[in-house]
Amino acid sequence: MSLPFDPAPILLALTQVVLGVVMLIVARLIKNLLSPYGMDRELTTRDNPAFGLPVAGYYGAVACVYVGAVRANPVPLDAGTAGALQALGFDFAWAAGGILALTVSRWVMDWALITGARVSDEIIRNRNIGAGAVEAGVYIASGLVLSGAIRQPGGSVLTTCVFFALSQMVLIALGRLYQRLAGYDVAKEIQTGNLAAGTAFSLTLIALSLLMLKATSGDFVGWGPNLTYFAFDSVSGFVLLIALRWLTDLALLPGARISEEIVRDRNVNVGLVEGVLAVGVAGIILFVF
Repeated sequence: MSLPFDPAPILLALTQVVLGVVMLIVARLIKNLLSPYGMDRELTTRDNPAFGLPVAGYYGAVACVYVGAVRANPVPLDAGTAGALQALGFDFAWAAGGILALTVSRWVMDWALITGARVSDEIIRNRNIGAGAVEAGVYIASGLVLSGAIRQPGGSVLTTCVFFALSQMVLIALGRLYQRLAGYDVAKEIQTGNLAAGTAFSLTLIALSLLMLKATSGDFVGWGPNLTYFAFDSVSGFVLLIALRWLTDLALLPGARISEEIVRDRNVNVGLVEGVLAVGVAGIILFVF
């Protein structure tokens, strides 16, 4: 008795889901291997309240990278068993390379993003939850831009590496510029464990990564055109984000001076709303502009 539908697409999808779970387990093993601190010790033995945020961000970033790999390499329905296994092998290889890239990204951001502070030291030595929120944002932002670079039709390993590296540099530059435009000393507030400041900055990094996702995930037609598109999308997207974010803050938080709420009152509610508005505006830019 034959089935009324072809089971092959369902079986393939289930296999890809299982492979995704396997990649999360592999990600944990790699993080334990490459990190200078033990995940289990920080999460359970020391009960470090700042550590769970970056771990959650890391797993979220791995999921973004894996989805990017799967979408970049769709399996034709007539590929057969050998073709499907080959595609799954490519998915695994891309995702594993992405996990290593996330580790490098975290190290670079740790040194370059916030002046005068190493985020990892703040998390481990000072149990700084504001810094934990920032590192979670760094992971998710890096995972999103890497997903976009992987999904670039017509691209290759070289184009993925180049556009991911460019995106990281732009994220650092725009993140540093945001710190100057925020109206308060973002680095100082994060160093003092201000969760409101860390939350707002973390979500802003994710918003910026959505702009980078738009800048990296189009068809690759040549270095000249694509680098031009990348520069235009990055600059124009950032200008639009700042302008529209100011307008939405004015309209949706009319009775609050955001810098005072974050610095003086350490109001996590305001930091969360401020950051989510940035992500929302960036999402609108991504899908409409």
